[in-house]
Amino acid sequence: MKTHPRQTRIISSQSPTPLGHYAQGVLNGDTLYVSGQLGVAKDTPSPESVAVADQVTYALSNIEAIARTVGASRAQVVKATIYVTDIALWGEANKAYAAFFGDHKPARSVVPCPELHLGAKIEIEAIVAVA
Repeated sequence: MKTHPRQTRIISSQSPTPLGHYAQGVLNGDTLYVSGQLGVAKDTPSPESVAVADQVTYALSNIEAIARTVGASRAQVVKATIYVTDIALWGEANKAYAAFFGDHKPARSVVPCPELHLGAKIEIEAIVAVA
């Protein structure tokens, strides 16, 4: 299978290495699609003991590091999808999300789910406009 000529796999050494068969991000033209990022820092082996607010900050920081690879920033995130294992955690997660983005308000979906990889409580994927 050929890769579309406008698609480029994006890798950031500042974000955790993927644990499966996927790219951290794919740049297609002027749009960066960032794969779901767990709430861990690059050197954090497991999110289980990380507070929900910190998981949100880590996941968004990973997204920002991947976006910086193509010259973009958090201000260019146009859509985020947040997976959360317990909707009761949403208040704390939303505060951390708002603190990270400040006045910038990307489109967003929140998806409750039963469980995430490595025991994470939060996973966030994003679409970034790179222009």
